[in-house]
Formats: sequence, structure tokens, C-alpha cells
Amino acid sequence: MKKLLCLILCICTVLAFTACGDKNSDTSSADVSAESAASSAESTASAAESSADETSEQDIGEQLDGDGKYVPLNYEFPKIMKLTQWDMAEGILLSGSTPLSEAIFRKKAAQVMQYIKDDGFNTVLLQIRPFADSFYKSEYYPLSYFVTGSYDKQSVDYDCVQIFIEEAHKRGLSIHGWINPMRCMTRNEIEKVTGDWAITDWYSHMGDGGDYSEYMFAGTDAGGTARLYLNPAYEEVRNLIINGIDEILNRYHVDGIFMDDYFYPEEVKSKTEIDAKAFEAREDGSETVFDFRCNNVNTLVRGIYSKVKEHGESYIYGISPNGHIEHAYSAECADIPTWCSNPGYVDVMYPQFYYGMIHGQVSVSVLMMQWDRALTEESIKLVPILTLHKAGLNDQWAIKEDAKSEWIDHSDVLLESLSYLLINEYRPIDGLGFFCYQFFHGNESRNAAVLAEVNNFKPIWPEYETLIGKSKEELVEYYSSVGLDLVKLADDWDDRLANTGRLFPLFEIEG
Repeated sequence: MKKLLCLILCICTVLAFTACGDKNSDTSSADVSAESAASSAESTASAAESSADETSEQDIGEQLDGDGKYVPLNYEFPKIMKLTQWDMAEGILLSGSTPLSEAIFRKKAAQVMQYIKDDGFNTVLLQIRPFADSFYKSEYYPLSYFVTGSYDKQSVDYDCVQIFIEEAHKRGLSIHGWINPMRCMTRNEIEKVTGDWAITDWYSHMGDGGDYSEYMFAGTDAGGTARLYLNPAYEEVRNLIINGIDEILNRYHVDGIFMDDYFYPEEVKSKTEIDAKAFEAREDGSETVFDFRCNNVNTLVRGIYSKVKEHGESYIYGISPNGHIEHAYSAECADIPTWCSNPGYVDVMYPQFYYGMIHGQVSVSVLMMQWDRALTEESIKLVPILTLHKAGLNDQWAIKEDAKSEWIDHSDVLLESLSYLLINEYRPIDGLGFFCYQFFHGNESRNAAVLAEVNNFKPIWPEYETLIGKSKEELVEYYSSVGLDLVKLADDWDDRLANTGRLFPLFEIEG
């Protein structure tokens, strides 16, 4: 009987891998050989046992209701790791320009999720749609070059999104599908895409070198790259984005949908011609193109929220805009005040607190004040995202010289920020996240400055959520238990802030 059971499990394992995708000639013989040499003997010897173990782990992580419907896994205090397309480019999905074999990719995906778990995180934001493309074989968007190696390759051997989700849920990690709704490819990239897609059709109507068509326009992203953008003024564009989200929720056991900060690029602020036709036909009562654009984004946000909630109230929808509310609103038409003061837009706001404590205009303390004032709808959670990408680098966007060198002069910027978020005078935060995985475990990014920042805040991170709401005296005691002198740290930080012209201390912690 045991032999028969093992045989059945082996057959099921083979069928499951076969169902992951159509095999094709894009997979190199070198990858296949490496896969065979690395795992053939092991998998043959223990296929039945490993299949049973994986099923058991999967059942622990994924719960079904009485009707067999997936029950989303979300934490009261999410500790978030952002897993970006650039993280995946560092050897997770591709080796050079060649996709990894399925067996090697699954091992890497398992390693990534285990690292995230071991680092004390409970939630993963998984990039699925970075440039109006897709990390899975979609009905609405072409496959991303991050998956295939090139946009002219529109076939894939396995479903990397499904594998990421499986490996996350095995470890009790919540995982949310991440989309950038409006940002599209560069012209060179979209011209390589094969097949018939809405975005390629819209691009063809821009003409040779044109700046816009009805549904698409040219812009420049925050990194200075010239890109195409989808125009949310049109229902067809909004439907494409919403249908793509519906597809994700129908196809995968994600626990929510996450939207990053790509709305109207600041560079098109004065280019009213891209909206001329839609603005002329407007029915929303807006008097200016700016108001019209804000309404377009708001309509899209409400539409996404409604679609997510169609799948169940326990699915979470959140947005991660620029943490500087006024800039996000005036430059990008991200109407944060409306989203934060009314139901029906978002469940969570994940503002990008990508600044230190010295930054004169948008330090973490200033941002907390702004967001405390903006968040008047009590049902919406505040989950700031901090960053490691500035560690050891000059902050070119900071106003004052000492602020520009903050991440060079100091290696405890994040410990200081995390500590301030515990004692701030405004409101307790509802979770916290980091940008991004590559700075914790990437091949190229763990430089000395990054490591110093991580090592400095590492002692308080494992129990960080339990410190929310503690008194200063209790915090001093806890910090001492993990080898940190909070009184001295607070004095140093207040002295540092005083040198920037701040008139009163932020920390004021007495021994």
C-alpha cells in the first residue's frame, strides 16, 4: 500500500510541474543540464516524501473557508519587505538575459522567502506589473522582460508568481500583488513586444515620435528615464488596469493589492495637450486640467478598491505615494487628502518615508505630522515605508548641506527614525516596511554603509511591534535589555537636530 501511495504522489508531482507552463525552446540546454545535475538524484529518491511535506506546509499557510474559498493572510501589524523588479534582476529571475530553470528558480524563491522570514518580516509586497507588463502569462499585458529576458519573447516555462506565493505562504508570510498602474515601457521596449495588446495598439496611434495619443502619453519618470504612461482619463485605460487586478485576484492566492507611486509624472504638469480631447468631453465638472487629472486618478483608485472588495472584504488594498503629501498632490495628482478622509478608496496608506531625520522639508518627524493631519478616516491604517537605498550616499534632494550628507555622516539614521516613530507625539503607526530586499540580501548592494544601518537597528527590530505604545521609561528599559543606551542615543540625536537649527528637542528621554 505504501509503495502504491508513493507511486501516486510521484505521478502527481510530475503532473503539477508540467502544468506550470508550456515548455519551449527558449530554455537553454545548459540550464536543463544544470538543473538535472543539481537535483535529479535528490528529487528521484524523495519525491513522495518532499511532495507530502510541501503539501503539509502549504496547508499551514493557506486557509480555506467552508466553501473552499481562500482566506487572505494579513497581520495586525505588518512588517513589510518590498520585493522589486530590480531585486529579481539580481539573479532571482534571470541569469544574465537567460531565464532560470524552474527547479533553480524555485530554490532561489524559497531562499528569498526564508531570508525575509528570518529577518523578522511577515509581509511581502511582490512586484507583478512594473511597466504595463506582467510577471505571469496574462490576458491583458505582455510578459515582462524580467521574466523572459526580452520583450520579444512572449513565452514562459513556469509561473514565477505562483511559486513566490507558494513559498511565502509555506512560511506564514502574507504576500500582496504589487502593480504600477500608469507607468509603461520605454519606446524601444514597447517596439520589441510581440503579439496584439491594448498597449501596443495605443502606442501605434501616437505616430512616429509623437508625444501622445488618446490613451497614452510620453513622460519622464523620477529616475530621469523617458517612458510611456497610460492615460487614466479614459475608461478603456482604467478598465485595462482594473481587469488586470481582477485577473491577479482570480488567479492567485494573494492577500491584497499594492499600488506604488506612479501617477502623472511631474514632467507633464504643464503639457495640457495630452488631455485636451478628454478634458473637452469631461462630465465631472472640473474647471482645470489639474482638477480633471486628480479626478481621473480618484476614479481609478475607487474602481480598484471596489474590484478588490468584490473578492472579499478581507483582501487589502493600499497605495504607497511619495511621503511628502503636498508634492505628491501638486506634482503627480495623487489626491492623498481625499483618499485619507473618505471610505471607499483604500484600506492602508504606505507613504514613502524615504528621508532621514535632518531633512529640512520632509524629515520623518515632519511627515508624521502631515500624515496624522491627513488621516481622518479611522478605518485607514498608516504603514510607513523606510528605505536603505540612501545609506552611504549623498541625498541630492535635501535642502541643507548637513541634510545632504546625513546618510554619509551617520550610520544610525534608521535606528533614529524607528525610535522616533515609537515616541512621536502624533499617532501610533499600524505597521512598518522597508525598501527593499536587495539592500538586505542583494548581490551588489550590501555595502558597508548598508550593513552598518542594518546592524544598528537590528536589536530592536524582532520585537518592534510590541514597543508601540510603550512609555519612554519602558522603552529605555527595553533598549537596555538589547544592549542599547536610549538615553545617550536620544541626547546625541537631539544634539544632531539642534545643530540643524531645530528650536526644541524631539526625543527628550531622561535616564
